[in-house]
Amino acid sequence: MKRQVITIQEDMVIYAPHHGEVWMTVWEIAELLNVTGTAVKNTIKRIWKQSVLKDFQHSQYIKLENGYSAHVYDMEVIIAIALQMDTYQALLFRQWFISKVVNRKDCQAEQVKHEYPMIIVMNGTMPRGAS
Repeated sequence: MKRQVITIQEDMVIYAPHHGEVWMTVWEIAELLNVTGTAVKNTIKRIWKQSVLKDFQHSQYIKLENGYSAHVYDMEVIIAIALQMDTYQALLFRQWFISKVVNRKDCQAEQVKHEYPMIIVMNGTMPRGAS
């Protein structure tokens, strides 16, 4: 499997979609968001426990180039973790992600005459008044 790791260098998020799908280890996510591996592991456990995402759909074991195996997590897990971290790098990642969603070129939003608000659901609950 060809996988990609996202990094932050000099306040810029480095992401090359042509390099493959994003799958990152706990330690790579920790480095990306400038938190400890323990903080990432605890957040992942909380995500599984709350059934925000399902382990079997968003994580897998892969063989690394060095011959070792590693548990890796997809972009949805990385986003869920970043939404719960309070670091400058997590903020940069969230801003980058939101800009990608809002400014998506292949999105047909420009052709739609009605604007729809974006609602981010956390912990499976919708804000009051949202439908």
